Amino acid sequence: MELTPTTIVGVPDLMHAVRKEARSIMADHKGDYVAEHAAVLARLTAADLITDEEADTLLGLYKTGYEAGEPKGNPQRAYFETRKVYSRMLAGKKTSPVALVIASVALGSFDVGEGPDGSTTVAIARVSYGSSLAGIGAGIGSLLGGPAGGVLGGAIGGLLGGIIDDKKGQK
Repeated sequence: MELTPTTIVGVPDLMHAVRKEARSIMADHKGDYVAEHAAVLARLTAADLITDEEADTLLGLYKTGYEAGEPKGNPQRAYFETRKVYSRMLAGKKTSPVALVIASVALGSFDVGEGPDGSTTVAIARVSYGSSLAGIGAGIGSLLGGPAGGVLGGAIGGLLGGIIDDKKGQK
């Protein structure tokens, strides 16, 4: 019987790697959230996981969400703008799966619900970590398992970022 050795990486391994990378990027950029996200996207572009155009689009989505979380921001407008861009990416013929995961996390960062009067309400964390951690997770996951690993790592990173957002009570 011939055996081929494989590397098995579990979810806890990815979670710890994402946390470590996130801390490193945060320390390098000293609180500049947009620069942090740009650094993550630059790493994904350098690894040929996303294109330069996708990086620009994803950075735009991040900025849209970031500005929506500011005190004078408009989360509802930002949600619909983000949804429009995400839909365009989904319909694109050559959009990378990693870019789609990060864009989906940007859309998932919004909390859409029903207000007391039955109207639609939209909220977003003032500083959402979902998109940045999705990018970091995608990069780490792709090193371990190519594009499929990038998609899984991106999803895990996005979930971790969403948990951080909720725990910080920034909504």
